[in-house]
Amino acid sequence: MGSRLVLSGTRTRSSGRSGHLVSVRVRVRVRFRRSRHGILRIERPRQLPRPPTIGWPGQHRHPFASDPSVTPRETATDLRRRLEAVAEPATKAWFENYLKHAVSYRGVKTPQVSRILADWRRVHDLGQWPDKDQLALARSLIEGRFAEDKFAGTLYIQKYLLRRMDPVQILDAAENLFASGAFFDWSTTDWLSVRVLGPMIARYDMPVARRVAEWRGAENLWQRRSSIVPFRTVVRDEAYHPVIEATVEALVPERDRFIQTGIGWVISDLSKVHPKVAEALVERHFADFSPEVIRRHTRHLPGHAEYKRRASVNRRRGNP
Repeated sequence: MGSRLVLSGTRTRSSGRSGHLVSVRVRVRVRFRRSRHGILRIERPRQLPRPPTIGWPGQHRHPFASDPSVTPRETATDLRRRLEAVAEPATKAWFENYLKHAVSYRGVKTPQVSRILADWRRVHDLGQWPDKDQLALARSLIEGRFAEDKFAGTLYIQKYLLRRMDPVQILDAAENLFASGAFFDWSTTDWLSVRVLGPMIARYDMPVARRVAEWRGAENLWQRRSSIVPFRTVVRDEAYHPVIEATVEALVPERDRFIQTGIGWVISDLSKVHPKVAEALVERHFADFSPEVIRRHTRHLPGHAEYKRRASVNRRRGNP
């Protein structure tokens, strides 16, 4: 025959150096059973309620942290230590040479970053943090100096926040990251485009697509590149073609290589599924495309050889 005992009370704890106190009403229901030998066996109590969410700046302890003595800033630092512990000089040299030293690397390969990120999230029980605080933590990683830190923050948003957060919050964070200069090379910028922005367009449709496309008028070069590259994810869907065409038209007069190649990747992907649409874009803007775009990004089109010939003639005539 089992019995129940209910214990209740109030527990007060500090949220950290801020001095804020969180009071939690504790109510524990304990079930116990007496065995035939007269020994009480206590069954597992129900889980205690979590304290309410409170804001936390970087130096304050997060109320949901698995170790309350660890601050959010220290949590991010722990990931950086884990990445640095497995860094290899040869990997660092390869990546930095490939990217012409546009961004610094620790020397950790991408699959390792993914595994370390998952372990770190589990150890710190980050899934219990409010989504907005997890997003702030991811943003702090992207603001870091090293490419692996930026990739870890981008991957965190993709894997753990993209499907559960309001897309407006993620887009706001992305715009703030561009404004703060957190992105300054094509590689880390394209991680955001391919892993976060493209899937967001596919998931949340036109409201996100239009807002991303509006970045074509941004002052920041990398934000402008990110106004077109994410559409690689949705080139198969004809509903997005007007937005793609308008964005190409706005960007293509720019001679910057990273704007041109951003457009080029969309043309390349489009040519595999909608070659007629891709051909129309190439013909309409042929004079504005760089030789690199014609050479590399029209090769899936039937007119590729003719495009190269025309581009060669233009170069001999002194046209860009």
